[in-house]
Amino acid sequence: MANTIYSEQEIESTRTRIVLSIWEPKESKEPKAVIVFTPATMVHPLMYQPLLSGFAERGLVVVGVHPVGHGKSPRDVKRYTIKDIVQNGRDAVTYAIERYSLPIIVMGASQGGLVTAAIAAEDERVAAAFPNCVILAELPESAGLSHFPKWMWRMHRPMKALFRFFALLFPDIKIPLRFYLEYKRVCPNRDFWRMASKDSISLRHYSLYFLSSLFTTHFTGLTDGSIRCPLYLVADSGDGLFTQSYVKNVFERLQAPHKEMITFHFNDHMFMVNHPEAVCEKLTDTIISVIGNKLYTAPYTVPQVKG
Repeated sequence: MANTIYSEQEIESTRTRIVLSIWEPKESKEPKAVIVFTPATMVHPLMYQPLLSGFAERGLVVVGVHPVGHGKSPRDVKRYTIKDIVQNGRDAVTYAIERYSLPIIVMGASQGGLVTAAIAAEDERVAAAFPNCVILAELPESAGLSHFPKWMWRMHRPMKALFRFFALLFPDIKIPLRFYLEYKRVCPNRDFWRMASKDSISLRHYSLYFLSSLFTTHFTGLTDGSIRCPLYLVADSGDGLFTQSYVKNVFERLQAPHKEMITFHFNDHMFMVNHPEAVCEKLTDTIISVIGNKLYTAPYTVPQVKG
């Protein structure tokens, strides 16, 4: 981090305050764009420090979002939804525009990939979107992201209704990650899980209230043409959680004026954490190309938001 400047900022968002982790290039480097980054399930931007500081070393500002109730953000709001985390990202976009007046790139890992795509669909100020993994709740195959039996996929509609029902009755029940995801599919590297278990600010569970919103919310803007910026779906060919068939199915449904798939080959769902240098180099090149060739049309200097 010798060539970067790290700081933190609190902003108001979703009935509370959230923390932003900010990596900036040294003063001698003129920033080219701002990346607003949303992390994966239960974690926070500092988990991705090698990747995010790497972007800053290459001349990009990074604003990492600690979503409501996550990471260094306060824990005062006990019930929140995936839509609240999307709003956290949009509020971080507003902060980045007001502070830097640069093109805004939204990026997210795993669960943060869904948030990234949703931000792009709801916020015309975004210049480009780089989601890693996008869940479409309306697809029966989305049930396959959990370790529930395959025969339950065909029952996804009644299952979602049941999910909502129990979330209303028992919203605050704590659901640990291992209850609905297989660790070895998320990451086969045991060192990763040792590191995660020692991380004092990562969450250990989600409420049933939040999980219900994650698995039942349809972000129609992802597939109806609401995304008005270039979209680059970032994937790993050997991802044990988001299989290639599922990723390609989602990619075909996503609608954007320009879309591409950027594929890595690490056989690792958590490749953004475990292989930061290669990911940083490839994505930086693409971002610089987007900015340099003005492939975006978003009015990123105008702080107006739909909705």
